[in-house]
Amino acid sequence: MQSGIKIEIVKQLTDNYSYIIYKKNTKNAIVVDPAEAEPIIKFIKKNNLSLKGILITHHHSDHTSGINDILKEKTIDVYSPNNKIFGTTKLLKDKDIIDFDFINFNIIASPGHTLDHIVYFNKKENLLFCGDVLFYYGCGRVFEGTMKQMLDTLNKIYVLPDDTKVFCGHEYTYKNLEFLLDELVISPNKGAIKAKCRNLIKKNGSSMPFNLGHQKSWNPFLNCNSRSYKTGIASSYENIGKISAEASELDFFTYIREKRNKY
Repeated sequence: MQSGIKIEIVKQLTDNYSYIIYKKNTKNAIVVDPAEAEPIIKFIKKNNLSLKGILITHHHSDHTSGINDILKEKTIDVYSPNNKIFGTTKLLKDKDIIDFDFINFNIIASPGHTLDHIVYFNKKENLLFCGDVLFYYGCGRVFEGTMKQMLDTLNKIYVLPDDTKVFCGHEYTYKNLEFLLDELVISPNKGAIKAKCRNLIKKNGSSMPFNLGHQKSWNPFLNCNSRSYKTGIASSYENIGKISAEASELDFFTYIREKRNKY
């Protein structure tokens, strides 16, 4: 990145990700959605970083459970959308801007997965830290919000620049791709496509970040208003008679989200 921003992908729990965002020359850093403090603290100490804040996307414990142990190491601000999240000192809402000198973020309210969910977008580098809203080939489950809220949130993300680099909260990519190829679209090359994805994750250790522009073409949850995409899904043998290409954007989204829940 031109500004010298570095992003360390930190594996957490079974399939979670936390991210350490830092600038190499100043050593300033922030961390996103820590579930386990130990690997985060280890990286920060090893690289002599100065942690300036913790960014939280939503209240689920697999995105917050590392806060306490990090705060034991250093007293810093915790930025979150919910005062009930442990350690919160800076409450964030839609359209807020937070500035750490070496990087800043626009806050976008993103209810659906949870009611308090927010995402962090950096315009200069086109970086999106989106928690459990958007995944590679997928989207988050709707736990607290409504299907319409989740769809509206995804449509907010859709209008961000195509070259946005997306960092999400879980490694669900291969499972989402399996669902896409097995349940939604017909591809004679699906075996090769799955193998390529599996090998890429194995080689790199992660599928993060992914390109938003690519997902605008391939992610089914970002294409519920695309006539051609809906026609392709509705005409595949798994879906014939179950959903129409004429279905509304919301009805189509609800159909594929509920189908993914059962997959």
